[in-house]
Amino acid sequence: MGKNKAKGKRRSHAAPVDTAAMMATLPQVDALHDVPTFADMHIDDAQRAAHESFCAALAATDAQAASEMHMGCVVRLDRGFPLVATAERVFRAEHAVSFAKGRSEGERLLPAVGDVVTVRLAPGHDMGVIERVLPRRTSFERWRGKNRGERQVLAANVDTIFIVQPLGASRDTSALVRDRIARSLVLAYDCGAEPVVVFTKADRCDADELSSILADTRRLVGSEVRVIVTSSMEGTGLDEIRLCVPHGTCAMILGESGAGKSTLLNALLGHEAMATGEVRERDDAGRHTTVARVMVALPEPCGVMTDAPGLRSLPLVGHERGLARAFPEIVVAARACRFNDCTHTHEPGCAVREAQQAGDIDGIRLEAFLALASEMRVSAQSLDPDIKL
Repeated sequence: MGKNKAKGKRRSHAAPVDTAAMMATLPQVDALHDVPTFADMHIDDAQRAAHESFCAALAATDAQAASEMHMGCVVRLDRGFPLVATAERVFRAEHAVSFAKGRSEGERLLPAVGDVVTVRLAPGHDMGVIERVLPRRTSFERWRGKNRGERQVLAANVDTIFIVQPLGASRDTSALVRDRIARSLVLAYDCGAEPVVVFTKADRCDADELSSILADTRRLVGSEVRVIVTSSMEGTGLDEIRLCVPHGTCAMILGESGAGKSTLLNALLGHEAMATGEVRERDDAGRHTTVARVMVALPEPCGVMTDAPGLRSLPLVGHERGLARAFPEIVVAARACRFNDCTHTHEPGCAVREAQQAGDIDGIRLEAFLALASEMRVSAQSLDPDIKL
């Protein structure tokens, strides 16, 4: 009997969240610098149309509420609390109750940094209420969890993703770096953004080592992906970075803790805006210094940049589209394989291996493709049947 009762419905004993107390611990809006304005953001026609449609429908039943609606952009997330920039001002906001029981796409999506939203700001109130997340042009997502995990949206409406890797590590990590770049490439292409590989801390690397790393990386990513070498200490490569973020666009920095993301961003801004930390000498690993998801406005004529806490793992689950976009020549060759389920490892009549032997497919790219494709197959097979990607 005792065991059967234990299997019954559990009661939650969690204390209620004190929103006011949590808000009091967040950075004050007036103390934040380099925050993008609404004019810095790219708002497309689909987002404007969705906002106007929502306001028009609301006006039919509640004209007062409709008059308090504004279009805004989430420019910062501290512990899940959005900072929203509208044409008039910047303020903190909370989620409307409808997000907990929403039926439409805009109601179900919790806002991420970079999202364009419809937000209500009543006269005399300091805090707004986000009512809708407007259609996303792009959505950078990673899988969080295992067989019952979920997609975690790290940033929305990004145009360019900087895949950041540090040079001069204290251990031989060429294979790890190659894997990290390859899976980051897949995630960027799956999102629909343009990937750019950025090597930081070039001042720690000698010329021969740098030449070898660049040759290896260019073979891996292909001729279409830009590769930039930077040194925040020496100021090299920064102009190339700026050219990738013209005004009206949004870029995101993707990399592990200790990769030099915040240091690079400070160099681009021209002052110490982002906290930086030391890395462990024994393995070159860093600690999380970015604790919020933040957008900053780069000096004109550049656009905005999104920084996020360092990610140690980038599992691939359901990113087949990104894999195909990252390795198109392999996908094309695979259509001529004798077997539809060819793994391109041992089967007779494999057109992919034939193309690799003929020099039409680089061995480094094929190795990366096969490893990531195998990982995704295993991940898909291990998911619980009721999980929808």
